[in-house]
This record gives sequence, C-alpha cells and structure tokens, in this order.
Amino acid sequence: MKKIIPVLLFFSFFYGQNLYAQRRIIKGVVTSADDNLPIPGVSVRVKGLDDGPATKEDGSYQVTIKNGRILIFSYIGYETQEAEIDGKEVINISLKPSSSSLSEVNIVGSNNANRTKLTSANPVDIIDIKALQESAPQVTVTQLLQYVSPSFHSSVSGGGDAASATSTAQLRGLGVDQLLVLINGKRRHKSSNISWGGLGNGATGYDLNSIPTGSIERIEILRDGAAAQYGSDAIAGVINIVLKKSTDQLSLSSTASARRRGDGLTTRTSSNYGVKLGNKGGFLNVTGEFATQAVSLPVGNDDAGLYIGPAYGGGANTRGFDQIYTKEIDDAIIASRGIDRHYFDQRGSTNKAIDGLLFFNASVPLKEDVELYSFGGISHRNSQFTAVYRLPGWTERNNTFIYPDGFLPAMDNIISDKSFALGVKAKVKDWKVDISNVYGINDFGNVISNSLNASLGQRTPRKFDAGSYNASQNTTSLDFSRYFEKVLKGLNVAFGGQYRVESYQIIAGEEASYSKGDLRAIYGVDTTAGGIPYTTSLGLTPLNGLSPGSQIHAGFRPSNEVNVNRSISAGYLDLELNVTSKWLLSGAVRVENYSDFGSVFTYKGATRYSVTDWLGVRGSINTGFRAPDLAQFYYTETSTTFQNGVAIDQVTANNVNPATKALGIPELKAERSKGYTAGLTASPIPNVELTVDAYQIDIKDRVGNTGRFSATDTNLPADVRALFVQTGTIQAKFFYNSFSTSTKGIELTGSYKFLFNNGANATFLASANFLDTKLTKVNTPKGLEAYRYIIFDESEKARVTNNIPSKKITLQGTYNLDKFNFLVRAVYFGSVTSVSQLNANFPKPDYYYQVFSPIWIADISAGYRITPTIQATVGANNLFNVLGDYSIPAPGSNITRNPGPGGTQAGTNTGIQPFVRLSAKF
Repeated sequence: MKKIIPVLLFFSFFYGQNLYAQRRIIKGVVTSADDNLPIPGVSVRVKGLDDGPATKEDGSYQVTIKNGRILIFSYIGYETQEAEIDGKEVINISLKPSSSSLSEVNIVGSNNANRTKLTSANPVDIIDIKALQESAPQVTVTQLLQYVSPSFHSSVSGGGDAASATSTAQLRGLGVDQLLVLINGKRRHKSSNISWGGLGNGATGYDLNSIPTGSIERIEILRDGAAAQYGSDAIAGVINIVLKKSTDQLSLSSTASARRRGDGLTTRTSSNYGVKLGNKGGFLNVTGEFATQAVSLPVGNDDAGLYIGPAYGGGANTRGFDQIYTKEIDDAIIASRGIDRHYFDQRGSTNKAIDGLLFFNASVPLKEDVELYSFGGISHRNSQFTAVYRLPGWTERNNTFIYPDGFLPAMDNIISDKSFALGVKAKVKDWKVDISNVYGINDFGNVISNSLNASLGQRTPRKFDAGSYNASQNTTSLDFSRYFEKVLKGLNVAFGGQYRVESYQIIAGEEASYSKGDLRAIYGVDTTAGGIPYTTSLGLTPLNGLSPGSQIHAGFRPSNEVNVNRSISAGYLDLELNVTSKWLLSGAVRVENYSDFGSVFTYKGATRYSVTDWLGVRGSINTGFRAPDLAQFYYTETSTTFQNGVAIDQVTANNVNPATKALGIPELKAERSKGYTAGLTASPIPNVELTVDAYQIDIKDRVGNTGRFSATDTNLPADVRALFVQTGTIQAKFFYNSFSTSTKGIELTGSYKFLFNNGANATFLASANFLDTKLTKVNTPKGLEAYRYIIFDESEKARVTNNIPSKKITLQGTYNLDKFNFLVRAVYFGSVTSVSQLNANFPKPDYYYQVFSPIWIADISAGYRITPTIQATVGANNLFNVLGDYSIPAPGSNITRNPGPGGTQAGTNTGIQPFVRLSAKF
C-alpha cells in the first residue's frame, strides 16, 4: 500500500492546482443556418472537458469557465462547430444541418439519441479507447477494459488447452455467457470454444480480442440486465463496441513490451485510415492490425515452477523419491544427459501467438434520408499452448524410444473469425427504419505437435490433427423508432423483430489422435439349445495402462461429430417517456421463440427522476433468459488434468451422450434471471460526474459442469463404464443445470476534468465495484442423491463465488501539457479463493483451499510529441512487480514443483512489464 501513496499524491496535486482558478461567464444564442431559428438542446462545452450546459427553448446559453480557449457546439442533425473564446463575453453560433441525420448515435440502454450516460435510467460506462491507446500499457480490448471498467473482468482460462487461446470477459461477477456483445448496436457472434477452468468453465464466451483495438471509437458498457431490449444472454449487461468513422486521417501505432526476465515479448502494430465516399457524408474506415506474443517463462523468482520430483525413475507420475530410487540417482541421470531441472519447466501464463486482423466500417447515403451501411472483418490467430512436461519416467505417457528425455507437448489453435454486416437506414414519414443482416462465424482448429499416442507404441505419430469445431450466427433485424415531441415532455417509441439462426459443428480428427491401441475384444462361449457351442461379444478391454490419444488433448472421434442448428425469432417494444422535464419512465417487453426451447417472455422497467439540476435518482427491474449454447449440448472432449500432482485422463460427455442419459443427468434447460438496480447520478460542480448504483441479480438453474465421476465406482451404469473403456479415461464430467445464485453489489464511478491556466488539462477517474455471490440452490437429480457432492463440487462452487475479486477499485489520473502527456493508475483487486481437487473419492472428494491476498497494480506512462504528428510513449504495467501470494502445496501432497505465484486476481500474472510505443497521425 505504501507504494501506492505517491500515486494518490499525484491525483491530489492536480486537484489542488485547480482550486484557485478564476471563473467567468460567456453567453450567446445558437440558431440554425437554414432558417435562423433558435435551436434548443445544443450541447455547449469547453474543449478538453466533457461537461457543459444545453441551450434553452430560445436557443440561449450561459457557460461558466475557469480556463479554456475553445467552445464546442454540438447537436444531433447538425455539424459540430468550434469557436475561439479569445476574451469574448458573447458568442453567437449558427449551426449548419448535417448531410445525413440517419447516423445518430444512441447510448446503449436507450433508443433515444438525445440520452447521455448521466440522464440514462441505466448505469452506463463510456470508454474512450482512442485516448487509452495512446497512453495505457495494455493493447488488447479485454486488458484495456480490465483496468478501467469497475464491473468488467477478464482472464485467460486457468484450464489451459484451447481455452488459453482466448481471453474471456464477464460483467458483475457472472458467467462469460451471461452478457451480450454488440458492434455498432448489432449482435456479435460468440467464440465456438468451450472454456475450461477460470471464469467460463463449461461455457462459450466472446472473443473480444478478435476485434482490432485500432478500429474502435469507444466502448459502451451497460451494467444492467437488458434481455428485453437486446435479446437473450444480456443477463449481466451489454457491451457495445462503436467503430471509427473518421476520414482523411492515417493513424499508426506500434507497441512492444517484455517481462522482467526479458521473456514474453509482446508486439502490436495497428494502422487505421478512412476515406470519404461521395460528398454527402459517406465514408469507409479500414483498420489492419498485427500482433505477436513470444514464449513466456514461469512468473515469480527464477526457481518458481522448477521441477523437483523424480524425472527418470519408473512410475514417476505416481510416486515420489524413495529408498530405491533416490534424488541422487535422478540428479546423476539428469547430469549425464547434459541438462538440468529447468529443462522440464512449463511455460508461463500466456501462449505463443501470432494475430492478424482486418476490419472495416462504411456508410453511403443513397439519397436524402436513405443510407446504406456495412461493417465487419476477419481475424486469424495461431495460438500455441504447451502443457505440463511429460517426463521420461512417466511410463504410461511416454515412450523413451521416441522421447528419451520426455517431451513438452504443444497444442496449436488455429482460430479464424469472420463477420459481415449489411443494412439500410431510412426515414419514412418521421419513422426511422433500420433493416440489417449480420453474419459471423468462429472456427477453431486443433493441431497437436511434439506429442505421441502412448498406446500405439513406436507406431505413433508425433504430430496430430485433433479435429476442429465452428459456430456461426446469422441475424436479420427490422427496427422502427420515432420521437414524439408533443406527448407530455417527449415520447420515444421503438419496436421491431429479429430472426436468428445459430449453428455448431464438430469435425473429427485423425484416428491416431483419439484411438486406444491396446483395446481388445472380449468373447464368451455359450451353447445353443441343441448343445452347439458359439462365441458371444462381451465388449472391449484395455490390455495395458498406456494413455490413449494425442497427449495434451485427444482428438474428436467420429462419434463426436455433429452439425446442428436452431432458429430464434423475436419481437420487441421499447418505450421511453419524459413524463415531466424531471421524470423519465422507460419500459421494454420482448417475446422470443426458440426452435428447441419454445417461447419466452422478458420485460424491463426503468425510471429516473431529477431531484435538482445536478442530482438524479434511478432504478430498474428486469427479467432475463439464456438458452444453453449448442456447444453445451453437443461438445465432447478428452483431456488431461492434474490432481495432487498426478496426471488424470478425463472425458467431458455432452448432454446427448448415452452415458449422460444412463446416469440420470436431465436434459439441459434455460437459465432465467431477475435483476434489480437502484442508484443516483450527480454533477455537483461543473465537470464532475458521480454515479452510485446498487444491484441484485438472481439466476435460476445455471449451467455448469458436474464434478468428476470415477471409473473405480462399480455402481455406475454400464453405459458410463463403457465410456471410460472407449476413451481410455478414468474420470468423467457432464453438463447440467446444477445450481442457482444470487449476486448483490454496489458500483461507484466518478470523473473530474479540468483545465489549467497554462493550457494544460487533466482528468481524474475513480471507480469501484463491490459484489458478493451466494449459492441459493443445488439441483440434485432424482436417483443421484448419493452423488450430491459430485454433482456440484467445491471447485465449481468456488468458481462462481470466490474465483474473481469481490472488490475492485480503479484510480486513474492523466495530465497533458503542450508536447507531454502522463498517465498514472492504481487498481486494487480483492482476494480470491483457489480450490484444488485432490482425488475423486466417493461420496465426497477431498479438496485443498487457499485464499490469495488482495493486490494493488500500478501503471505509469509518459508520452512526448516529437513532431505535431509523431508521439513516443514509455511506461510500465505493474510498476512495482506485484506478484501476489505464492501457492502453498496441500499438506501431504505429491509436491513435484517449486511453488510460484498462484493468484490471478488481475486476470494475468506477468509481473512488471515495461513497454514502448510509437504512434503517428497524418
């Protein structure tokens, strides 16, 4: 905490410098250049600040300023205009109508284009990505949001494998599949990958990092349930990514960063350029981005993660050193091979990766009040995950004729993500009409290298095609909206319909990637009624204990292949009424019909009341609905996990597997939610904004993974035992609506922008989220009461209640003067609890718990504008190299590696990461 004090003093210095600035008043009238009539509602603000008054009914305004050189006048449907103050006391402005009034910007959570984040009935964050790109150490979308939004959390999956290729995202501590992502207000498709471990165990989320940061104008985060407004999944809230529209400007940026030990070099280079299409406001904005991530070493001290157990001794996977095979013998063998124990190190917390991304955003006015628009892009990522080193003494997993010193298996995920949107906006008899179609597909290929299938002996390949899977979504929407000025103080009406088709496909890998080479048929002998003997098939049995399939991740079998789809149709009505000039009422209803779930009705009501000009209170109630993703119905995988230091092969069976049905796991059903918020907004002095919102979200029948059923359990049905034999695994888990939760919390945001007499400007931002998630019910299937501690185990309970920080506080200050700009930031991540399963004992497995202490992460950067168009920036993420608590091995456990930092409250654990950035605008 002592290291954070200088950061807080930095903020205090800014505030103190501004207390004694002189104030003065500027007045004027804003009229239309077309007819010279006054325009009410025009925003008037000092350049460099966000806050300002709006013109009155007669077009007049009065603004109080302390410092500043330029006033900005902006209003929907008119071109923004700037005016130099230059000692003037009266400034009259004549605004020109814009060439197109169809591209009005709606803040997410409202269909009213005149709404702002403080006048909204819902809590909304509006994040200027362009400013963060210049000064923040982070470069990806998820990490940028992780350090500025109070309720956003992201991390790389702790389960490794394919999940480590994506950074999942969540809001308010809920699941990665309980939020909705939009681009330019249109529904985005999800990743096809099921995440294991971490935030998204058994869920598919959004791959926000498939969108280039250089293409983004701003990001809006609606921190409130909005299923009735935008569709299912929006239980925790909505993230709307707004793409750039700028023209005639080339923006370039290149960033490089590394870790303390010089490893994990990360680079990201972005270019953005826009051109005008015609002379009526049309544009085409294109962004290209290229990024690399080098191999990273284990975080912590140089010996963190060092292998200390038996390496070459037989049965090293199941026993430690003993009187027969001692450490001295093992060390002698290691030395004779010309290596040391670091040879068996694992990689660190990030994958080796290469990313290429290309995005566009375009609009063309076809004629007056008709506009054609389109956006989309393609991204390609090759992400390589390396698992736990397979030691030479792991006789059931290694073949020393092929790998005499063991091997480090690698999994390459080749991820292709494509999207394309096309739509038309028009104005028909005062109604705005928007018809659009958005298509997106995410494809995940799995290639295993430097590996083997131990059960095939020396006939095994070393590289495997383990199969692939993909998910697509096609959404067609028709939306209408209109603002009625004369209904009380204004009524906005929006309604429309949507038709969506979702698909999911699994393609099998090559036979060697999944086969168990030592399976043999068992035959019995029986006789006919006439006494003639004959043979009968009794199934299959393994002849040895050699591990099947490609090590690290077994391939998909032909029996795993699926190609399925479903359709969803929806209709909605959204009303927003200004009952008085101070009282806002809004409500939305939505009906959706799923081809596999039937119909569902959701609603939302919200209100805001202005107690004074600077203080407002607001609240909302909403219901939500989330149908399980197709992947949760049909995904099956075989992988390796480690329990108490011992490698365990396990299978995840999908919801339609015969073993699932034989066990008595019911068919998946939809999750349903009810949410409540209450809060206030305030702007007590100019350029200060404060919001406080309390919330509660109750969710019934959440989909998760069961605990692990063991092959040693003789009471399991025959189909389940056959699943173990077929896949060569000894543990199995299943998808199930296993639990219900209640999440309560409070969010706070604050900002203060001000100008100095010397022309400098500064911004102070503060935000916090405090949440608590409780388990309210566990659903144990009838007939499986004896397995209640396995149906919903302790590790799954910890995942949804204690695996992310329950407290998060962000303090950030920026300062800009002439050619210099500075950023200082401190983020507090609260404690988390880790739960490790030690075995699969029946009826209740044993677990080990560790609480990881809270941490403060500090960032700093300094930028210098070398020329009017070129800027250089240097700084560091995690300036004080805060790593958090080291893992403590469970008492009596099979300790094979030196402990390293185990908490990942900040989403990743990389230690100090200096960076350098060069950016230019032409």
